[in-house]
Amino acid sequence: MNKLIKPIKKALAKEYGYKNVSVKNGSGTAWGWVDINIKADKPKDCTCSDMPNQWAYCETCRKTANKIEENARNISREALKRENLAFYTYTSDDGYGLEREDCIIQVNLA
Repeated sequence: MNKLIKPIKKALAKEYGYKNVSVKNGSGTAWGWVDINIKADKPKDCTCSDMPNQWAYCETCRKTANKIEENARNISREALKRENLAFYTYTSDDGYGLEREDCIIQVNLA
C-alpha cells in the first residue's frame, strides 16, 4: 500500500469527516499518485437546479468545490510534511518541462 494514503486520509478526515473522505492509490504509473474523493454539502444559496445541464455546478457550487479542493491539497501537503514524506509529494515533471500534480482531488457536493 502506498505510504502516502494513511497520513492524507487521517488529516482530511479531521477536516471533512471520516465517512466523507476516500483516499486510494491513483491509477497512474508513478508511485506517488493518489486519488482523493471528498463529499461535502452544497451551499445554501445553490442554484444548480436552474442549470440547463443536470451535471453542471452553479457558480456558487463551483467556487465551493474549488475552495474545498485547494484546502484539501494544502492539508494533504502539510500532513506529508509532518510525517517526513514531503519528498514524496505528488508532483512530477510531465516531460515537457512543466510540473504537474499527480494527485486527483474530486469534490462531490450533495
